[in-house]
Formats: sequence, structure tokens, C-alpha cells
Amino acid sequence: QSYETARQSNVSEKKGQDLQWAPPIVDAHLKSVAMIPPCDLSDVLQHAAENALNLASNLEKFTAQEHIAYVMLDRSGMVREYDSGSFDYVYSMQQQKGGVVSREYRTPLKGSHAFSATGLDIGEVAIALIFHPELQADYEMQCEGVDERNGQLDWVVHFQQRKDRPSRTARFWVDNVSYPGNLKGRAWISNENFQVVHLEANLMRDVPAIGLQDLAFSVDYGLAQSSSGNLGLWLPNHSVTYWNFDTNRIVLAHTLADFRFFAVETKEKIQQPKQP
Repeated sequence: QSYETARQSNVSEKKGQDLQWAPPIVDAHLKSVAMIPPCDLSDVLQHAAENALNLASNLEKFTAQEHIAYVMLDRSGMVREYDSGSFDYVYSMQQQKGGVVSREYRTPLKGSHAFSATGLDIGEVAIALIFHPELQADYEMQCEGVDERNGQLDWVVHFQQRKDRPSRTARFWVDNVSYPGNLKGRAWISNENFQVVHLEANLMRDVPAIGLQDLAFSVDYGLAQSSSGNLGLWLPNHSVTYWNFDTNRIVLAHTLADFRFFAVETKEKIQQPKQP
């Protein structure tokens, strides 16, 4: 979906009709998954780790135009609030207290505006980094089989935060106090290039301090090409988050498009040495 298409669909979104409450349930049975042939989990995770290393680098090599749509629903499902906006977007990783945290920077495009919900979720585009070699051990992982998604075959790997490992992927901050966000989910990993193409996750337990009963989200990844076509990076392009609070529910959708890369393509011309 192009940025122009996302922007043009704004009219139909104004009442929140396009943002349905449909959180993924990662423990639900996948009828489409075939158990044969089985997945060689160690091989899949080794290749996924290599791609996660590249993703960690790629996330800081681009800017994009981002469209955000937000809706708040009451417990009966009626729309209470709706907003949307378009932004210039930059992702960054920063060292903090011995770890790395996600930062996202948004500048409203002409005719658009900022709103408070844009900062409700931060860094979900980086969720595929759970396959990073330094993070894989935080999760129990198993291969559920192969699934056909968007015309291609993908390995489906189920993951769940280990009880004997610290939660380093997600945290919730309330009055300067952080609460771990233990996650479980599924990742669809291409059996051609071992890239994560789709990932779904659920929160394993509630966070009473903020009245959060449940949280679920999905993220899509794909190959983004430079305008010249000479450079392509595997990057996130769409995510949807579902917040289930005591008093209301929130759906927040992000679409990234019109990628621009921080890269300089150079060509080195080697000349033959002159004869004496």
C-alpha cells in the first residue's frame, strides 16, 4: 500500500470504520499450517539471527512517510475517539542504563497534525530483533510447521518469554516506574531467505498499574527499494496494536512508505599504474 493510497483512504477512516477490534491470538490453532515438512529449528534460527543483525543496522538507515490511524472504543464497541495523521518518520536506537532502547521521531507533514496517541507504542517495528543472537535465548521457540502466506511459504515459529530470563524486549513506564512486558507470539519466516515477513504477539500477563488487561500487535516486513532501485533494505512497513484497558479499547495502526535511505552509493575507478 503506497503512502498516497493510505492518505486518500483517510476519508473513509474518519469514523474509525477501518480500524476493527481484531487482535491476533497467538495460541489459537492455525488450520493453514502443514506439519510436513518439519522445520529444522536450529537452521532457521541461525539464518534468522543473521538477518536480525542486518535489521538492527537497517533500522537506523532510513526515513519514511508514516500514516497513523487511531480509534478508541468503549467496552460496548462504540467509537469514542478517532484521529489520524501523516508524518516524516525516523527510528533510532539509544544506549540507556546498560541496554538499548527504541526512539521514534515524527514531524507532521503539511496539513497534518500531532496527537497524543502517536507515542502510545514505541519501537514495535523492531520486534523481529527477538531473533537477534543476543536475544534469542530469552525465548522458548518451536517450529509449528509451514504456512502459505501472500503466495509464499513461510516457517511459523512460536516464541514465548522464558521465566528464567529477564524481559528485555518490551517495558511499560508508569510514573517513572517500569514494568516488564513478557511476550509470546508467532513469526512467519520466509523459507527462501529466512526473513521475518510477519509477526504477531500477545502480552502474557496484565499490567494493573495502568489498567491494561491485555495487549496484542502484528508487524509486517518487506523489501523496501531506493528510488534509484540500486539499493534495497528489509524493513517494517505496517503494524497494528490492540490495547485492552479496563475502561476502553484502543486500536493504533502505522503504515510506512516512501522510504529514503541514509546511504551513499560510490564507485571506485582503479587505474593501471603508469609505466616508468
